[in-house]
Amino acid sequence: MEEYRGELLAPAGTMDCLKAAIAAGADAVYLGGQRFGARAFAGNFSREELLEGLSLAHLWNRKIYLTVNTLTKQDELSGLCDWIAPFYEAGLDGVIVQDMGVLEKLRKNFPGMELHASTQMTVTESRSALFLKSLGVCRIVPARELSLEEIRLLKEQTGLAMEVFIHGALCYCYSGQCLFSSFLGGRSGNRGRCAQPCRQPYTVLGQEAGGGRMGGKSQQKPPAYPLSLKDLCVLSFLPELMDAKIDSFKIEGRMKSPEYVAGVTAIYRKYMDLYLTDREHWQIDPKDQELLAKLYVRSETGGGYYHRHNGREMLTLEKPGYLACPQEILERVHGMMEDGKLQKPVSFHAAIRPGEPINLTASCEGISVQKEGTIAQPAQKRPLAEDDVVKQLKKTGGSFYGADDISVELDGDSFVPVSALNELRRETLDALTEKLQDRQKRTYVPKYGREAETAQSEAGESTATAAAMPPLHYADTQRPQPTQCYVSVLQAEQAFAALRTTGTDRLYLSSDLMDDPKTGQLMELVRNVKADRPGFELFVTLPTILRSYSEPYLKRLSGQVKAYDGLVDGFLAGSLGGMCWVTEKYPEKKLSLQHSVYTFNRETRQLYQDCFAPDSYTAPLELNRRELEALPPQNQEMVVYGRVPMMVSAGCVKRSLGACQISHTQKQLSQGIPAAAFSCRLKDRYNVEFPVWVNCRHCMNTIYNSVPLSLHQYLAEQKRRGIRAIRLDFTDETAEKTREVLEFFSEGKGTAPAQYTTGHYKKGVQ
Repeated sequence: MEEYRGELLAPAGTMDCLKAAIAAGADAVYLGGQRFGARAFAGNFSREELLEGLSLAHLWNRKIYLTVNTLTKQDELSGLCDWIAPFYEAGLDGVIVQDMGVLEKLRKNFPGMELHASTQMTVTESRSALFLKSLGVCRIVPARELSLEEIRLLKEQTGLAMEVFIHGALCYCYSGQCLFSSFLGGRSGNRGRCAQPCRQPYTVLGQEAGGGRMGGKSQQKPPAYPLSLKDLCVLSFLPELMDAKIDSFKIEGRMKSPEYVAGVTAIYRKYMDLYLTDREHWQIDPKDQELLAKLYVRSETGGGYYHRHNGREMLTLEKPGYLACPQEILERVHGMMEDGKLQKPVSFHAAIRPGEPINLTASCEGISVQKEGTIAQPAQKRPLAEDDVVKQLKKTGGSFYGADDISVELDGDSFVPVSALNELRRETLDALTEKLQDRQKRTYVPKYGREAETAQSEAGESTATAAAMPPLHYADTQRPQPTQCYVSVLQAEQAFAALRTTGTDRLYLSSDLMDDPKTGQLMELVRNVKADRPGFELFVTLPTILRSYSEPYLKRLSGQVKAYDGLVDGFLAGSLGGMCWVTEKYPEKKLSLQHSVYTFNRETRQLYQDCFAPDSYTAPLELNRRELEALPPQNQEMVVYGRVPMMVSAGCVKRSLGACQISHTQKQLSQGIPAAAFSCRLKDRYNVEFPVWVNCRHCMNTIYNSVPLSLHQYLAEQKRRGIRAIRLDFTDETAEKTREVLEFFSEGKGTAPAQYTTGHYKKGVQ
């Protein structure tokens, strides 16, 4: 069995950061190119820089992982393979992926290249991980909200390599899949342009006192920044992660400086090595702890989610912002960078004989190259001495090599110009470098021929034409006529209102309502509606996030579905884990995909069609009308009304305020705890209020937009496009409001919503 070491993975936004990471001891570096990456405002690497970076890293036996971790639109996807091809041929070690369509194209076209599931895939349990494994993924970057115990279990259940974050910034939203920035400012976090609204101040408003600060008296000052998490730092419990055999330890920071990269990488390198060599005497030097605490951190550091689920202690209570790094810390880091100067040991053997070309052999890491130079001349005056040759061969400055061993074979009295020796040394080292780098080169063989892509700008704006790909195919190519009306509800009274309105063709009922006190009465009404309207369907909406501790909840839900056998027609799943659960437990029932199952391109749709055969999917909320038209309308349902869920978080505003009265462990979650409620609101600095759905059963919050989405002006064009259904999502509406909105959209009665947003339908996001 191979001895465990653990990979130290450092970020690089520039070439200087890459060199700093390698010099500081990183085993691998992740970086982004100027396309397809989730850090649009990082320096990022041009094509030439990326190829140079690959050569540099491979020269030092370090790995490079390319971030292709943004959601990809249809018109962008056509240029993907041609863009990746030169990096693949240069030996690119792996790609970090979020978009399922991107994953599928890379899997089919680039054999031998590792595929890593980005943390933005929100892998929180084993079903989704095993599905990704079946698609060729060899490494998972799990959601950062998982505990160490959950990560250990995930590794055990799947056999996949685990890559976890150990240092840097944390998102308040699950895996950074946040729509807050997108809907407030048009800068999509899913597209690498997050404006970080979670770092802004908010006032918490609410109806409950509960001994805390939600409308009641406060014993302590409420946090002004209730969504701003402390930066992560695991150094104090690094041995726990190493004992769990974590495969890769990841430092966040592709937008950080070379000093940050070098300093943080060097400290973690030191203590990872120390634990492997001398566990008994492992302890942290206070100076190193101080360096990490002051090296470009956001106010404070903490241990993230590894040992706790949420809480006030995880937040920055004061204004979050990067602290100025003290000069003495910078000077220490610069010393580290100088100490870690990149040099490889090389051996030379020179053979010099009068009347023959100079022969020089250079050897490094078991690889040798031999070069011939100018012809040595018989010495007229002072013959060439061994010390003269050694002196010139030692002059490797400006290269990545340091002369380690030099042997010289002189036969007779010879003379060689110093310039000739220097030139031969440079040529030989260049040839050695090329041979060392050739070890990882590959050949790209396009599966469908080269993609038809025209020029693109340095900023990465694609002008790609359609790729030469086989046509997409779908099981259901018939457009349902007329367009149906689907309704989603969070609360029982909304369900009653929807069922009593004839315009409802399908009801999506929150799974938490399956054991509501009114469920029996509700199901009796469903039975009557089905008898009166044979085409009516009831679907159960699964929680957006499922974790290992959700299994008791899912088991109980299965029992409830069985109790109402014949009434439940299908499920609405908002995650890959939910899709896998439905396919596993209820293959005979219909499956609908929520908009949180991102389908930005046809390749993603085709993959899901082939693997899950969904009855319908929900159009992504960040695509505009033109981008939606690039996706086939078959089986598409489109949200035309409802508050958009901006953020789903493991954090809890209520608990952060000290108003949570529930004492529970993860094992107790999802077991008999009261269901969710809109018990508080967040008010921003512009006095805009955002309702918060506090779900104690699953211990998570959903923050909704301040006003509902409404596309009533565009219903006609959507129906002409041939979509399956329009959908109305009800969240905090009363029963009366639910009825009014439903009648307006399905029957044209009443008036349009007074306050609303059209979201991204017209403009979309970059």
